[in-house]
Amino acid sequence: MTAIVVKVDSGVEDASTWHDLPWYVVDPAVGHRPRRGMETSHTMSALDPLEPVEFVKRRCSAGFLRLDELPRELADPRVLFLGDSHLDGVVDTTRNVTTMLEGELRREGVHAWMLNAGCAFYSLWQYVLRARELVPRYRPALIVTVVFCGNDFVELEDLTRPYLTDTLEERAEDPAGSYPTISGSVAELDLGLFKHLFPQGLWQADWFHHRAERLPIVLRKAAHAVDAMEALAREHGARVLWVLLPSADLVFREKLQGLAERAQNVVDSGIQKRIHDDFAALLAERDCRVLDMLEPFREDGHLGLYATDFHVFLRGHQLMADRLLPLVRAELTGR
Repeated sequence: MTAIVVKVDSGVEDASTWHDLPWYVVDPAVGHRPRRGMETSHTMSALDPLEPVEFVKRRCSAGFLRLDELPRELADPRVLFLGDSHLDGVVDTTRNVTTMLEGELRREGVHAWMLNAGCAFYSLWQYVLRARELVPRYRPALIVTVVFCGNDFVELEDLTRPYLTDTLEERAEDPAGSYPTISGSVAELDLGLFKHLFPQGLWQADWFHHRAERLPIVLRKAAHAVDAMEALAREHGARVLWVLLPSADLVFREKLQGLAERAQNVVDSGIQKRIHDDFAALLAERDCRVLDMLEPFREDGHLGLYATDFHVFLRGHQLMADRLLPLVRAELTGR
């Protein structure tokens, strides 16, 4: 990927930049959020074929990734999307899952706003914190929470962001807090061409492979986040749809061969599948609405589902939009 070029409308928002990244600002409740009135451009390639494509993303004054400004009053039904950088997208605005889904629904005569509040570096718990800000304001009929199964659980161990303690108490970020990585793990995994897979899957797999005693604790935190999101939705007359988005190491495990011994042991342990399955089970126990993208991604089988930095790419966004369409349509129309 090329360097990200940022254009900011200085008249839209004056807020403190987060961690010297101009496209994010400090948020007192969530830790950070996208800067409003911002446009970014970059180039990115799919894993296969390696053909770079230039993208432009824009955010309106409400902070959502959209081409146009949101009107003051949204008369049509609203669907709020929450997620991390995979939902925010390394694709351009027009080919983001939310934009494509909104366009298809409107072509069918179903007029609704798909509000994309995805933000990089968010954890599962931060989705809840962001929803607390946005749900009362936008009163969505449906809250689509896109859980990236590659790192949303290990991020619940990160004390440098707003977090839950092991006893499920809410805490603000602790700048001096611990960050869940094993010393020397990046060098020892020796991922080579797969180096970008570390933050998008193998970081989490390596952590829980070596710290298995932490997984039940983290799953309790995940369950608490699910319960909090569902309770918030009920309070405001909304419903929740949980989307499970798999990491590339979960989809293409059989392709990840010939890695360094430590990395191969982590992949072969099946820890990512266990995390996915345990989270899916706790959603099922609560009778939650779920769209699990693992099998659709595996059935598609194309490397182009992901970009070279292992974010979900154009093909992946299209597949998500295709699978979401009948579910969102049914929620909005009762059909």
